[in-house]
Amino acid sequence: MKQQQKLALFSSEFLAYALLACMTLLSQYFVHIGLSPSFVGVLMALPSVNALWANQFYFLLAYRFGVRRVVLYAATIGIASLWILFLSKNAFMIFVFCFSLMLSQGGLVPLLESSLVELASRAQLSYGRIRLFGTFGYAAASFLVANLVNEGFVTLFVVYSMLFFSIGLLVQKSKLEMSFHRRPSVRATDKRFSVLFAIVTVAVGFNLFNTVFLPVLVKSKNFHAASVGLSFTLMALSETPFLLFAERITKRFGSFKLLSSAIFVVGLRLILASFVTTEVQLLLTQLLHGWTYIVIYYATLFLMRQKLSAHVLEGTQIVFWMSLQGIGPLLGSSVGGVVVEKMGAEPAYLTFGIIAMSLTIFSWAVEKIWFRKG
Repeated sequence: MKQQQKLALFSSEFLAYALLACMTLLSQYFVHIGLSPSFVGVLMALPSVNALWANQFYFLLAYRFGVRRVVLYAATIGIASLWILFLSKNAFMIFVFCFSLMLSQGGLVPLLESSLVELASRAQLSYGRIRLFGTFGYAAASFLVANLVNEGFVTLFVVYSMLFFSIGLLVQKSKLEMSFHRRPSVRATDKRFSVLFAIVTVAVGFNLFNTVFLPVLVKSKNFHAASVGLSFTLMALSETPFLLFAERITKRFGSFKLLSSAIFVVGLRLILASFVTTEVQLLLTQLLHGWTYIVIYYATLFLMRQKLSAHVLEGTQIVFWMSLQGIGPLLGSSVGGVVVEKMGAEPAYLTFGIIAMSLTIFSWAVEKIWFRKG
């Protein structure tokens, strides 16, 4: 693979996850303009609602028109929606254009990730190293916005739109595409993974709850607003050690041991965050992020590629993305918003942490019953 194409590959991953960081930081903007926790939860659940149907929709568009054209259109709609959202003053307009923004962004990461995994496999590149650039992108955007946001939240929207423009332009100059063995459909899936995805869904929901409602927790503890962006930066960077040795670790310990340990740490972080009394303690607890989402994601992805044939993998991938970006985050955002409003941030963190830790038992049971002989 030529150096220019490798650069485009790594840069695409960097920009895709930088966009995700900006989308996450929108929750801080919504809290800043005085929206209620429950409404913030609804708004931040929109990517999840869209993912329930938009993932298959975007894969079908890519099947028909190609990945590069779909990314270009999505980036253009995203920029327009972003600035209309910023100018909107009433709740209805905020909801409509937040929906449009999240929809335009919703298909980018699944399409790019699936394309990159396929391209990495063909070129015999380590996907863990490629994904590491996504971590750097998320950390860089979080750190940049954390330092700029004190000058006004308009800086978040400027950075956000520049990232949309960059990724739309970059992907057009790359050779990024996907090969389809058939028309993508969720009907072509392995039923065992439906059971596994139920656990992944709940674990990811609890994990995203921390991300969405961290600004609320920070505000309730009277910490500086900048600690939110710094937390996101540390969370992203904490994934680096695992990603550097992801393939070696997965082969050594196996997908299910990694998955169970990651689910346990999701709960542990929530419990510890509820008890922190200083900003330093908060930042330290967020370092546990390095053994949560990325390990769940990588272990499940590795298991799918290990157990599934090509024609079943495509449909199962769509269901996986629906769980990862759809149902799980939807539960974390919407249910989380209601619980935070009723109980307060700290009791909600503690309660969800205990429930998340108990999911480890179900993960162990799924392996014994459905996968031990698979």
